[in-house]
Amino acid sequence: MLAFTLSGGGARAAYQVGVLRHIGQRRPELGVPILTGVSAGAINAVFLASHTGNLQEKTQDLTEKWCSLTTDRVFRSDPMSLSRTAARWAFTLGSGGRRITEEAQSLVDTSPLRAFLDERLSPDGIMENIESGALVALAVSVTAYDTGQTTTFVAGAPDIEMWERPLRSSVRDRITVDHVMASSAIPILFPAVEIGDRYFGDGSIRQSAPLAPAVHLGANKIIAVSSRYPRSAAEARAARAPGYPPPAQIIGLMFNSIFLDTLDADAARLTRINHTLSHIPEEVRRDYALRPIDLLVIRPTHDLGKLALEYQENLPRMLRFFVKGLGTRGGRNADFVSYLLFEREYIGRLQQLGEEDAEKQWPEISRFLDGDE
Repeated sequence: MLAFTLSGGGARAAYQVGVLRHIGQRRPELGVPILTGVSAGAINAVFLASHTGNLQEKTQDLTEKWCSLTTDRVFRSDPMSLSRTAARWAFTLGSGGRRITEEAQSLVDTSPLRAFLDERLSPDGIMENIESGALVALAVSVTAYDTGQTTTFVAGAPDIEMWERPLRSSVRDRITVDHVMASSAIPILFPAVEIGDRYFGDGSIRQSAPLAPAVHLGANKIIAVSSRYPRSAAEARAARAPGYPPPAQIIGLMFNSIFLDTLDADAARLTRINHTLSHIPEEVRRDYALRPIDLLVIRPTHDLGKLALEYQENLPRMLRFFVKGLGTRGGRNADFVSYLLFEREYIGRLQQLGEEDAEKQWPEISRFLDGDE
């Protein structure tokens, strides 16, 4: 029961695509019965779940879809749209709570992304794969804005059991573009999405255990693809920008904590649990339904934030102007930019890096897939 767990990170999720493409090329007939995703990773997970080809065909098609992306196909970045949004926020903040005009709901309009996904994701394909047995379960995590809980929507085989834990729960549902849009709705930046009579946002906001959905769904092997570069101790201590931190630096840190930090913490927790289980007799583990979970986390060998500096000038002109106004001018604080840089050159570079890293780590990946120590 192999699972792919795909984390968030905006444009950084293109790195996942390169990793997956290389695995698909090496193991075209590899079965991945469990797919879980959150935020931009949910886009990749749902695409793989809805495609009826083999893994090589799925990942190649996913690569081509990402290569066709631009910022304008994710959110409106033309001067008129951005100026209208800025004016709406000014009226909202200056109204003192009075309904003077239509309230601002987000910083950008993501209707282009919805149109893009409507053309490329097939809810019927998901059900077809489940009915054929090619897919056991697909899980997409979101954050419920009314309760603050993480909700994981699950499409899967009838015998899949739902779960309830403190601050997180699961709901059986037919996964649609609405679920994907909700999971990837970066708070404040992107608008919340209504599903049923409730509003949901990015699933990474309060997801303390990103590996949990795969475990609950029965996985005993998990490949998790992170977009977090593992800095050395010296790199972590180095000051990234002198003087008072500009907004871009603060926002970048917030985004990193939302999208990147929890996977590393959960991976460390799972490793400790596995170590503890190794000292418990097997018959006792069976009595308490405990099982070890094999985990492989694939991370980039380059800092994706620093890499974004090389491509920042490719942003649409008006967006580039606003971003630099937040403090990215002069080649600093590019973590924030890396989440928004949906431009072909940067996306292509991330895919290339993901493929290169998967090739370098292929002996380890292959041993993991084959169950070798």
